[in-house]
Formats: sequence, C-alpha cells, structure tokens
Amino acid sequence: MDSSDKQNWQRRLEELEVEIDREAASNSQEQEEPVKPHVEIANNNSSVLDWLNAARDWFNGLAPIGQVAVGIVGIMVGFSLLGALIKVVSSVISIAIVGGLVYIAYKYLFAESSKT
Repeated sequence: MDSSDKQNWQRRLEELEVEIDREAASNSQEQEEPVKPHVEIANNNSSVLDWLNAARDWFNGLAPIGQVAVGIVGIMVGFSLLGALIKVVSSVISIAIVGGLVYIAYKYLFAESSKT
C-alpha cells in the first residue's frame, strides 16, 4: 500500500468519525427528555370498591336461580380454600414437630457418644 492510499483511508476514517459524532449529537438533542412508560396508578380503595360494586350489580342482575347457583359455588370455593389453608398449616406444624424430634434425638444420641 502506498502512502496516498493510507492517507485516503485515514481521511475517510476521520470523515466517518465526524459524521458519527454529528449523528450522535443530533440524536441526543432530539431525545433530551427520556422516554417514560405510561403507568396509571389508581387509588386502591376506590378501584376495589368499584370492582365490588360492579360484582354486586352483576349478581343482582342475575335470575334468582342464578343467584342461588353463584352462592352455592362461592360457598364451595370458600370451603375448599379454607381446607387448603388448614392442610398447609397442619403440614407446617407437622414438619416443625418432626424437626424438633430429630434435633432432640441427634442431641442425645450423637452428642452423648462424642463426649465419651
């Protein structure tokens, strides 16, 4: 490669750098204000009350047999959730009892044998 080719390449590289710097500067001027996502934060109390009012209006709009059916299904779902909660609590209590027994057994069986 002769020196004129090197100079041409060097000049072209400098031109590209200047062009990139200009584009970056114009982009930063265009985007002075950062883009923010649109988030609506509703008052939780009013949104829950609105939802409950809408559910009550829907329920009141049902036929009497529909209201009975929804009531029965609601009671069944409530009891099944209560049963699941009771099972989880009893499992946690059982695990705690078994863990305590294992700890006590370890402490008396293995700790005593290491002292002698």
